Amino acid sequence: MERQWKKRMPILTLFAFLLGIIFLPGQGKTSYAAGTDAGGTREEAMGIEVNKTYSEVLSSAEDVDYFKFATTAHGYFRVQLAHNKANSSEEGGWRVSILDEKGEVLTTAGGITKTWTSIVLPYAEPGRVFYVQVEEYYNSAINTVYDLSVTQTAAADWESEPNETVAAATPIEVNKTYHGITINSEDTDFYQFKTTVHGYFRVQLAHNETNSSEEGGWRVKVLDEKGEVLTAAGGITKTWTSIVLPYAEAGKVFYIQVEEYYSSAVHSTYDLAVTQTASSDWESEPNETRALANDIKVNQTYHGITISDEDTDFFRFQTGVQGYFQVQLAHNEANTSDQGGWYLNVMDETGKTLTSESGIGKNWTSVILPYAKPGRVFYIQVGKYYSSAVHSVYDLKITQKAAENWESEPNGTVKEATPIKAGKTYHGVTGIRGDEDFYKLNVPASGKMSVKLSSSDTNQGGNVGSGWSVVVYDRKSNVVAGLDQIATENTFSLDVKKGTYYVKVKGVYESSAVTCQYELLANYAKAPAKPKISSIKAKKRAAVVKWKKVPGANGYYVYRSTAKKAGYKKVKTLKGASAVSYTNKKLITGRKYYYRIAAYKKVKGMTVTSPYSAVKSVRVK
Repeated sequence: MERQWKKRMPILTLFAFLLGIIFLPGQGKTSYAAGTDAGGTREEAMGIEVNKTYSEVLSSAEDVDYFKFATTAHGYFRVQLAHNKANSSEEGGWRVSILDEKGEVLTTAGGITKTWTSIVLPYAEPGRVFYVQVEEYYNSAINTVYDLSVTQTAAADWESEPNETVAAATPIEVNKTYHGITINSEDTDFYQFKTTVHGYFRVQLAHNETNSSEEGGWRVKVLDEKGEVLTAAGGITKTWTSIVLPYAEAGKVFYIQVEEYYSSAVHSTYDLAVTQTASSDWESEPNETRALANDIKVNQTYHGITISDEDTDFFRFQTGVQGYFQVQLAHNEANTSDQGGWYLNVMDETGKTLTSESGIGKNWTSVILPYAKPGRVFYIQVGKYYSSAVHSVYDLKITQKAAENWESEPNGTVKEATPIKAGKTYHGVTGIRGDEDFYKLNVPASGKMSVKLSSSDTNQGGNVGSGWSVVVYDRKSNVVAGLDQIATENTFSLDVKKGTYYVKVKGVYESSAVTCQYELLANYAKAPAKPKISSIKAKKRAAVVKWKKVPGANGYYVYRSTAKKAGYKKVKTLKGASAVSYTNKKLITGRKYYYRIAAYKKVKGMTVTSPYSAVKSVRVK
């Protein structure tokens, strides 16, 4: 037996040697020679190349294999662990972790059996070092051979980790699609882009079609160059597009932040695109103060959007002609619904509010704002009033019309009074509570002045409340005439002398006639020339008075008194231009009577009287 055993020894030795070649680590895909085992620590990690397959085995529950590789191109990589086909069974059960150069775990998976491929890991810079750690998860993994490979794909349209801060943001271009992935619940991805034209942009996040399901659930924030959030949305699943973000200046920097919102977003790939459109008719943020107001032109339509509760938009324009303007705010047809709800203030160059409106929904047009001087600066402020206005687009337009027959604000004092001409109708509006409109009329000579105020046809019935009051002042600010509570139409007149007169129009009460239009007509007629008594003769219980004809007169008034300087009463009205004499009968014999004559004419509904003639007297026979 001993001899037979010795004879068989060379054969068994050869057989054992052959088994060693086949099964010991290090030789071939399924053979391992001593000294080639993957290291048990990161420092001892075995270097591998991307896009090649390596085979290894865990010899015990405590055995850990480390592999080290370097990225070769700008793009992304995946790690694949597969059950080696040389194994007699498909049992296994490994845990694989992928670590960065600092040893921090990027992603991990446990319970791997047949084949596993990691998620995309977008580390774009070539030459970066990463580690793969393989360890036993089920005891079936002991002495079971696995195949390991790292595949890398060159790609310029993927995020580039690390990009978890604004400072480390991945640069992207507008109007191109990029891809990213939230590899764990703490992963957040930042992107940086620059606007390229004067216009607006949108941000779109979509579920990448390579995902096995349409699960997702991201939160996206759009930030300005200071890192302040402009808009945000959470719970994004399939496809989401941000609101329009109107930042018109080319070359401005913005950031996009993407992070997991639902757990379903972990390991899910998304597509990100920033689309920018050239546009000169959109607001340009930032414009939240008068100093930052967007310059706009009259008679053109512009677009804006209130992107948050705090967002307020300012616009600035100049009047181009003498006349008036109106402000129109409309709900933009691009909105999916007719929701809205803005407030709007119209301000002058000092920031004083001229008129305002709140709760604006579909369409609104301001009152007429009569600021006649061309070249004046005004501001429009638009902000959210109802929550429905957040993320809603509006259209803004300033319409201006040339008009010489309108009041010209500011005209709230005698010094600022709007000049008017007699016989011409002017239009005005009491735009806000307490608004007072002054007008100035120059009277060239003594005569008559009438003032007519009427509510404009554009006012709906009942709008004017108690109406307006009208007061006339002389050049010394003395009240010389007036009328109160004119709700529809009324006229009054007064005698005037050569000089300047002022007409003030105001709502009777603070709430009366606010934003209501009125029409003002001031007429003036010059008085006829002073008559001259040509003769006065006494008759029996009568007196005959004659005077010279006054050009343009429609008739004459005869006044009589028994005293030279007082007590005159009108005793006769003579109609007709040819009536130039009057016989006063039934007088008292022997009494002395004094006479004076005044001519009159009727002009524009007014009866205008001349100055009195010189007094003449006669003693009756």
